[in-house]
Amino acid sequence: MKKISILLLSILSILTFTRCDDETATIGGSIVSSNDTITYNVKTLYAKSRSILADDSILANTNRVYLGRFTDPETNTVFTSDFIAQFNCVENYGFPNQGIVGDSAVSIELKLFFNSYFGDSLNTMKCEVYELDRTLEEGKPYYTNIDPTEFVDEGNTPIASKSYCAIDYTVPDSIYLDENYTRSITIKLPQELGNRFVNKYFEIGENGDSIGKSYFANSEEFINNVFKGVYVKTTQGDGTVMYITMARLNVTFDYLVKNGKSDSIVRGISTFSSTSEVLQVNKFKNDNLKDYITNNNDCSYLRTPAGVFTEIELPILDITADGDTLNSVDITFTRYNEKTDKLFDYTPPTNLLMVRKSEMHKFFFYNKINDNITSYVAKFDTYTNEYKFNNISLLVNYCKNEYEKGTTNNPDWNKIVLIPVNITTDSYGNTVAISHDLSMTSARLRGGEKNSIPIKIITSKFNDE
Repeated sequence: MKKISILLLSILSILTFTRCDDETATIGGSIVSSNDTITYNVKTLYAKSRSILADDSILANTNRVYLGRFTDPETNTVFTSDFIAQFNCVENYGFPNQGIVGDSAVSIELKLFFNSYFGDSLNTMKCEVYELDRTLEEGKPYYTNIDPTEFVDEGNTPIASKSYCAIDYTVPDSIYLDENYTRSITIKLPQELGNRFVNKYFEIGENGDSIGKSYFANSEEFINNVFKGVYVKTTQGDGTVMYITMARLNVTFDYLVKNGKSDSIVRGISTFSSTSEVLQVNKFKNDNLKDYITNNNDCSYLRTPAGVFTEIELPILDITADGDTLNSVDITFTRYNEKTDKLFDYTPPTNLLMVRKSEMHKFFFYNKINDNITSYVAKFDTYTNEYKFNNISLLVNYCKNEYEKGTTNNPDWNKIVLIPVNITTDSYGNTVAISHDLSMTSARLRGGEKNSIPIKIITSKFNDE
């Protein structure tokens, strides 16, 4: 009897579940009317692009500066880089209290440390060093078209000059090949400048008070009262650009150490470096670049650090003309392969920022990161040779709404710009900073007046009839 009861319960359970499946099999169709279907539409529109010069668009403030000149043998465009640097003074810095022998410095030198370079290592380059007459202003944006005469009087003579190569053959291979060795260019500066550092520190005021130590209290006091900085200018040579990671002033001096019965003279070195606490500014100059990019209308260019961007005018009103919901708007930029017989091979930029042209300046000034509404990033795909921006529909809708509301009088309301950038991420892979890519890169993209750029669009709408 017990076995029969269990069998009946099992059969009842099977019938119950079977009935539930029968009733829910068409639940979706019972909620949505057969007339209320969604229709998807796929279409392709086209955009035009052109090359534009960065001019005042690249912030010059950076932790790395560039020095040198390079003429592209293919394009005959000339890129020259100089820089301005201030120097950090650690808080409450002090020379030895027992005094400096002779109240003067033994020597002072400027060392330019670099970890890499672009071009020919055997080229002989030459630079000149000028002392700044006026200081850079903290918090003010400086761009790579900065005019150095704002900070150095044109009639000034350089305080030093130096001829150099990327490889210093006076350094033994055992040292040069050491992974811990940092290459540098050493420029000897006038001893009078080193004497100024020492004399300023021990300066006595009108009341007999020691006021010199206050000049070394922090970087601001040091820059305003002791040394405003240097302007390093490329004057001769062609074919090499150095990537300077740090500039440093070394002041060498002798001081007396009293050891009871006997005294000794000890040699010391004080260092003042161009760190992130003070300003370093690149000055870029380009010759023949404008003619080159305007004479090639079958493509657009990206070049760094010269500063050539690609501008695209999006057909916003055509994309949204039918009033359907935008599901996806994809745009891809294809890179043309470069010739392999060049003397120097440029690498393409690794990352591109797509940003509205009307917002490109404040994006970098305010240290923004991409929000995937008005700004996006894409990584170069070495396999497909493309930069692909997937689904910029939010950007299209943003521009459309701005246009319809009449909230913009900007003629660039529907234009975007592609800018090579460096992307900094945290340990979780999240983007925490985006800055201009100032390494030597170049890419020639399909576009220009002759070649339109396809935009793939997917829209959807309800059919309620």
